[in-house]
Amino acid sequence: AATDRQWAVRDAVLRWLLAKTTEGYRSPILDADAIGAEVGWVASALTHDEVSDASMFLFKENYLTGVPVMGIGIPRPMLTVAGRRVAKSGKPLRSKVDAHQAKVRQRLTAPLA
Repeated sequence: AATDRQWAVRDAVLRWLLAKTTEGYRSPILDADAIGAEVGWVASALTHDEVSDASMFLFKENYLTGVPVMGIGIPRPMLTVAGRRVAKSGKPLRSKVDAHQAKVRQRLTAPLA
């Protein structure tokens, strides 16, 4: 299970990428310090590994695209249509996952007709 911090890092990467895209940078260089500064990260500083892991998660979930590099993640990510929609909504990614899991649980526990 992902920790609260992992979910927050994923959200931060998405918000940063939306901001960069809005500024005209289609595929900015993934940088933990730049992400932290852009999104106003107040917890302990983002690490390269956290940002790398977050970029891979977002890539696997089809929120961003790019070329995966072992140990680096997606060095020059670009938002997908789905990623842009989620980032613009302002809702945390975790709420989307929790809603999906609740739906699956509901289906699994629903009585058969």
